[in-house]
Amino acid sequence: MKIIFFICCFFLSFFVSAQRGNINLISEYEDTLKILAERIVYEELEENRRVANDAFMTHLDEVLQYEKSFDYNFDSLKTISVENSPDNQFRIFTWMLRKSNGTYEYYGRVQLKKKRGIKIYNLIDNSMNIRSPEKKVLDQNNWYGGIIYEIIYIKFSRKKLYTILLWDGNDYYSTKKIIDVMQFNGDNISFGKPIFKDYDSNNTRIILEHEGKTSISMKYNKEMQKIVFNHLVPKSKELEGLYEYYIPDGTFNAFNFKKGNWFFEEDIDIRNKNKNIEYKEPDLGLTPK
Repeated sequence: MKIIFFICCFFLSFFVSAQRGNINLISEYEDTLKILAERIVYEELEENRRVANDAFMTHLDEVLQYEKSFDYNFDSLKTISVENSPDNQFRIFTWMLRKSNGTYEYYGRVQLKKKRGIKIYNLIDNSMNIRSPEKKVLDQNNWYGGIIYEIIYIKFSRKKLYTILLWDGNDYYSTKKIIDVMQFNGDNISFGKPIFKDYDSNNTRIILEHEGKTSISMKYNKEMQKIVFNHLVPKSKELEGLYEYYIPDGTFNAFNFKKGNWFFEEDIDIRNKNKNIEYKEPDLGLTPK
């Protein structure tokens, strides 16, 4: 009986270890993912980029199921954005696939740490088909995609609210920076919430579109506790409303979180408050030069 007991304990321990994964196994996955991620960006033909992307998703989904993968950095994946939530409850992998027509498709995985293991959410980009996205509440199956480069965590009224900042290459002519709101609702993730005040009525997210050759800053300033970004204007009055011709005018606006809402502030004074206001692009390799 003792022999049977020890054998059972051995196999149980082996099974648990396999489920959690080990560092060597995860490292082997990372080596494969690195090769595939680079092919997604640098393969000449879109067809080949898609083949690499499909293989990348298969391997990523496999490795993210292991509990130990949550604390693994995957820092060799230079063309993939990996952002951890400030409360260390989840992290988001986002990347893009460049299409031959100059536009992009975005892909994402949310890895959520739960009491019993890991839950993975697949983010499905449907931004090309979403009308009036500034007014819509979306979910992981209908996501306004982009490269997520910052997660802001705020706890209000016992609810966890995550605000995410995204970059969207859009097309040959314009680029977008996006402020979105993310919440976990049971087995779903919701994106967008009408909490942007004094900006435009019932906005669920903020989308700043500007000239593609121009760089703008959008980042959370912890000292000021505000999302600070460039004020954009058309190059001339005749181009008003044509956002591919909008450029920064040297001033800054912001959203300030108060009482559960993001309040718009125009023409803020950043002197001596933020000496490092600068353009923040996704990591090198995420976007074409």
